[in-house]
Amino acid sequence: METERQSRQPRAAWPFDLRVFAAVAGLWALCLAIRAFVHVGDFEVVDPIETIFAGMRFNGNAARVVLIVEAGIFAAMAIGVFARRRWGLLLALCYMVQVVMSHLAFAIAYLPIRSEWVNVRVVASEGPMMVLITLYLWIRACDLIFDSLPIPTDARARQSSDANHRAAVRADSGAGDVAAMAD
Repeated sequence: METERQSRQPRAAWPFDLRVFAAVAGLWALCLAIRAFVHVGDFEVVDPIETIFAGMRFNGNAARVVLIVEAGIFAAMAIGVFARRRWGLLLALCYMVQVVMSHLAFAIAYLPIRSEWVNVRVVASEGPMMVLITLYLWIRACDLIFDSLPIPTDARARQSSDANHRAAVRADSGAGDVAAMAD
């Protein structure tokens, strides 16, 4: 019953560039999964795979697990946006905020270590681009996430009855001062 009513409501038009974002997110998920599973060469001493998540550096098998989790997140983002679901946009926004905060945390944590200055410089140079991507998503997704929520009919009736009640109270001369103070 609920799905019939929802299907009759007009759906908000999703911009084409969000679908492009979803396609790029899907491709990035594929790249991360390939990077996690494909071993490049035989290394006995050091496992060359390394990743940063939530401001922490992961190496070896821990990095592979983190890459698989990130690939799953990007795949979920892509599926959610392609399916025109709000949760896909919310997931993308939350993840991008996490990326911005992760870059900031990494730069702050590793700045005192002289041998990490090159990595800090790289992360710091990526920071503004991550902020721009996050702002872009916020601007494009804000209307789709928050404005398309239908207002229940009882809430509309309550709003109009509150306005009528205030007008009636103001019209009453004895309670006019109390009503003015309540507003």
